[in-house]
Amino acid sequence: MKDKTMLMFTLLAAFMATSTLVCGTEEPEPEVVQDSGDLTYKSPYADPAKFYFADHFDDKDQFADRWIKSQAKKDDTAEEIAKYDGEWDVELPKRTLLANDLGLVLKSKAKHAAIASRLSKPFVFYDRTLVVQYEVNLQDGQECGGSYIKLLSSGKETTDLKQFRDISPYTIMFGPDKCGNDVKLHFIFRHVNPINGTITEKHCRKAKDRLDDAFKDKQ
Repeated sequence: MKDKTMLMFTLLAAFMATSTLVCGTEEPEPEVVQDSGDLTYKSPYADPAKFYFADHFDDKDQFADRWIKSQAKKDDTAEEIAKYDGEWDVELPKRTLLANDLGLVLKSKAKHAAIASRLSKPFVFYDRTLVVQYEVNLQDGQECGGSYIKLLSSGKETTDLKQFRDISPYTIMFGPDKCGNDVKLHFIFRHVNPINGTITEKHCRKAKDRLDDAFKDKQ
């Protein structure tokens, strides 16, 4: 049966977020690695007719127009920490291997932070394969936080992306999450029963291999 769930692309750094696509919590001068080849990064072309969404964060002005920072508050949380007030920016990573290779950076430590952008058009699950890819660089490692993405389900509860928060309805959630010794790689699909409308979360099996080293790798 045709699934009419439609998605919007979002990126969520939840709880005590410390990282996202390219992460930093301090503001030191970027470390430029000298290379005799003088390599310069150039983003590949993403044909809008083939992709629902692509962003290499090459243009800071476009980033400000395209991405929406959450202004929501978490329920049942103390007022002083309930706000999604983490700061985002587009800049070079601390360890720069390629000139002009910018990324989305979460600047705040120990704050709720969420940011979202829309697909060029809704994706309808029917007879097409959905491919979602993103890259995370944990520049300072990670103590407690999530660096995962959510594909939000369309509907009145996800119309205003400024109100994007942890309980916003989503269809797919994917990415790393760590707090202390609890290390996870999420893949969750929320299936809507076509008959009675009930929602069931389908989780991937827990990884057999250790995931800790990936969170410590700052390269």
